[in-house]
Amino acid sequence: MQEKNSNLKSRPPIVVVMGHIDHGKSTLLSYIRNESKPLNEAGGITQHISAYEVEHKDSESKVHKITFLDTPGHEAFGGIRKRGASVADVAVLVVSAEDGVKPQTIEALNSIRTSKTPFIVAINKIDKPEANIERTKQSLAENEIYIEGYGGDIPAVPISAKTGLGISELLDMIILVGTLENLTGNDTLPGEGFILESNMDAKKGISATCIIKNGTIKKGGYVVSGTSSAPIRIMENFESRKVEQATFSSPVCIIGWDNLPEIGAPFTFFENRESAREAIKIDLEKQEKQKKQKKTEENADIKNVPLIVKADTGSSLEAVLSQINKLGTERIAPKVISSGIGSIGESDLQTANGKEKVIIVGFNVKVDPLAKNVSERNGIEIKNFDVIYKMTEWLKELLSSNTPKM
Repeated sequence: MQEKNSNLKSRPPIVVVMGHIDHGKSTLLSYIRNESKPLNEAGGITQHISAYEVEHKDSESKVHKITFLDTPGHEAFGGIRKRGASVADVAVLVVSAEDGVKPQTIEALNSIRTSKTPFIVAINKIDKPEANIERTKQSLAENEIYIEGYGGDIPAVPISAKTGLGISELLDMIILVGTLENLTGNDTLPGEGFILESNMDAKKGISATCIIKNGTIKKGGYVVSGTSSAPIRIMENFESRKVEQATFSSPVCIIGWDNLPEIGAPFTFFENRESAREAIKIDLEKQEKQKKQKKTEENADIKNVPLIVKADTGSSLEAVLSQINKLGTERIAPKVISSGIGSIGESDLQTANGKEKVIIVGFNVKVDPLAKNVSERNGIEIKNFDVIYKMTEWLKELLSSNTPKM
């Protein structure tokens, strides 16, 4: 035990940035990363998790590393936010000084509290004419968010993500909270952490963004997450630069998975193929037992609208399926018969063909030319969206128009 403790080192805090839509989370991260504008997202909404490493010099000129996770604000991405909070060491709850506490602020707060993550409130947009810091603090207290000076001990830092005012103080506070949490890691152990995001590229294949919570992963080994695995031949840091190894608190992109790893699932590093295969075998056996125990029942009185769902990334797919599952009523419900990531292709049309009125729903994906021709020839409807609430509105109308009359 003493030998293990002697290998413990302080590690950088992993920070999740959360809050209501349009309260400035992406703008804050863009400023911290010294970028001139927020990352481009359809409809101005962050719809994926991204991870970045930054360096911050404190008042004593000591340099600290911090890893930031950017999570979406829209309600459909609640699962992503919960996952972000669960892998983070510190949370920053962004609240607009113009608007105060909003519904998704409370939703984000609940995720933070459920995961028992220490957090800081960043009161943003203090540069705006309508900003009222005191009113925002009162709004926080009215919603049982008790900051320092208002009956509680939660740190609060007024900032402007646009001008940079207060950002240095916010980073100092993150370092302080991280220090109080006594964050440590052992870089001599096999690396382990969580899958943040997954993607499929026509040229590169399946890639996954991973956040390392402990240990080290290096080129030449293998990573396993559930029944998915990848030999570490190509590993990139958050700047898309190839690296030979990475350790705790670092986000890395591993390219070359054999199948899509589940978002939010843990991963483990193995030195050799045999150990990786044994871990997969154990997980497969576990899944088979769960399948045997699980029994699904369908209500014959409910009309089903069959859907095939494709999305650009694993987290998008998770959010889209979550929204679809909410739309059912006592008389009609959407039924996803197939889902996956990547473009809508001929295989999706083959799945739809022969089944009654299957609709293919895409989110941020392309439709292959051949698939488009087959859909037009066979009368199979394809609907593509790049903003999730527009997809939800369309599906609501579809279900409403197909609801059986009493």
